[in-house]
Amino acid sequence: MDDSLSAVPLPRSHRWQRLGWLTLFTALNACVAIAIVLGNTPLQDNPGGTLGLGYLALALPGHFLFFGALVSLLPLAIGLWPRSPRPLLISAVVLQGLWLCLLLVDAKVFELYRFHLNAMVLNMVFGGALQDQVALSWQTWLQVGGVLLAVAAAEALFAWACWKLLLGRLRRRPVLLAWTAGAALMLTGQIATAYYDALGERAVTSQWAYLPWAQPITAKRHMHKLGVRSAPQANLPDPRMSQLEYPLQPLRCQSHTRPNVLVVVLESLRHDALDATTMPNAWALAQKSETFDRHYSSGNATRYGLFGLLYGLPGGYWQSMLSEQRGSLLFQVLGQQGYNLHLYGSAPLYSPEFDRTVFAQVRDQLHMAPSELPVAARDRHIVEAMQSDMLKPTNSPWFGFVFLDSTHAPYHLPADYPPLATPMAQQINFLALDKDHDPTPELNRYRTAVHYADSLIGQLLQTLRDSGQADNTIVLITGDHAEEFNDLGLNYWGHNGNFSDYQMQVPFVLHWPGRDVQAHATTSSHEDWVPTLMRHGLGCENALADFSTGHDLFEEQRPNRPVLVESWSQRGIRDGDNTYVFDKFGNATALDRHYLPLPDQEPDPAAVKAAWDALTHFRKH
Repeated sequence: MDDSLSAVPLPRSHRWQRLGWLTLFTALNACVAIAIVLGNTPLQDNPGGTLGLGYLALALPGHFLFFGALVSLLPLAIGLWPRSPRPLLISAVVLQGLWLCLLLVDAKVFELYRFHLNAMVLNMVFGGALQDQVALSWQTWLQVGGVLLAVAAAEALFAWACWKLLLGRLRRRPVLLAWTAGAALMLTGQIATAYYDALGERAVTSQWAYLPWAQPITAKRHMHKLGVRSAPQANLPDPRMSQLEYPLQPLRCQSHTRPNVLVVVLESLRHDALDATTMPNAWALAQKSETFDRHYSSGNATRYGLFGLLYGLPGGYWQSMLSEQRGSLLFQVLGQQGYNLHLYGSAPLYSPEFDRTVFAQVRDQLHMAPSELPVAARDRHIVEAMQSDMLKPTNSPWFGFVFLDSTHAPYHLPADYPPLATPMAQQINFLALDKDHDPTPELNRYRTAVHYADSLIGQLLQTLRDSGQADNTIVLITGDHAEEFNDLGLNYWGHNGNFSDYQMQVPFVLHWPGRDVQAHATTSSHEDWVPTLMRHGLGCENALADFSTGHDLFEEQRPNRPVLVESWSQRGIRDGDNTYVFDKFGNATALDRHYLPLPDQEPDPAAVKAAWDALTHFRKH
């Protein structure tokens, strides 16, 4: 930089000049970032057509101005007031350069695997877990060094040019106008995102995949109140534009028995809630069914738990399925085989966006309880509706899905429902929950809510028996994830906080007519349900790997294996008694069964490789 810069005095006008320089420098780098991303974005034959490209033109500037502004915060903090502008210039050049390098790495990852850098990928790259899969030659490292030097030189040139261009010319008004325009771009892009998200417009949602680390602001409930609702979307995305190769081979499915299927999922159902006292109806069914005693959800939140259960895939595919609105293959096969669908949710099935993922091709057959009813009454409403469907005369088999919500905090009960045990909390005061709080009242309320939900399960099972359909109906009872009451003594409550047994292990009661009673002790996952049903219930002849990363639950020699699990902010691998947790920054922590750190232990490379293979199995390379 010019030595004369150190002598520049610092009246207020010069501070505005520095801010103006940083503004222009940030905007210029945002333009470069957009150019990097456009390298992987189809422009000539975009899946969203004119609307998709228009959305990108609106969203990309706001997206990268936001990230660029975040990167510029530190240079702004350390460089606005010193007499010399060098701290500002040097820190901005270094940080913006590193930001562009990160984008270049992400662009290469996206080019190869069709997803963006995430915590697990960062750990695999820098932690050495990929060394057996990707060997970088000295020529490659030389190219990397050349790119770093080129970025550094370009950033220095940009900085010098911006400074010379604005030296002595800039005042407050243009800077304020520039930031106002930038904020307007960001806001307009997010409003458009919320609108088209609520509309379910695939031309727009398919563009999200091209935005690194996009966190679209959604407001479906508010938009629904304004009359903006998802339109039916029965068609699949153009396969030429898909990021996924799913399935790997066309499905060959022909069932000669066509059994009915009833899936009942309870929100936040702990593994130890399945007992004769808390769940007498499910317990009675379990005594004449197969149970899976080390069964784990695919995530510690509803989004990922139901995703794994109804796709047979890890939650890492959620965003791709959402952007392409590609439904589960299960419902494609059910439709081909003439099944009637009875799909009921006590809570809205558009938040999370199950209407545009799992049920995307059958969203017009989704039924949700009236929102004006209390939650416990909603559960009863959908169960009674399902009972009515089961009693309708038909020559076609049916598939029923019932998602009960009473067991979600604050654990809903009908008025005057008797407590299962006392003391029972009358309400849940979340502010009172801490490490020293006695969870007994809250746990008793939770178990009472589970008991109520089980009474509704009893109604469904009784209807099956009374209608004579029990001998031809597969019944599954499970949870979307579990629920913790500070069981670890680490002040974890509820779910979406960790990947321990108390938030991940759920009951899995599978009554399959004609199969023997058996308790399975090997590890199983929600990912295993769809491949098992499609192979043994729907007659699919394909190898399971053609459409799922799960295993066949009925395999005699089914091995214990690592289980990939997902949450809103972390990704984990359950590997026996150990859990490997990857945070959003790529840091990996090995934890024991009590969720305490294992000293000096790195994630098992074999488990990490298995997780990597699962996450990339259906992505186009």
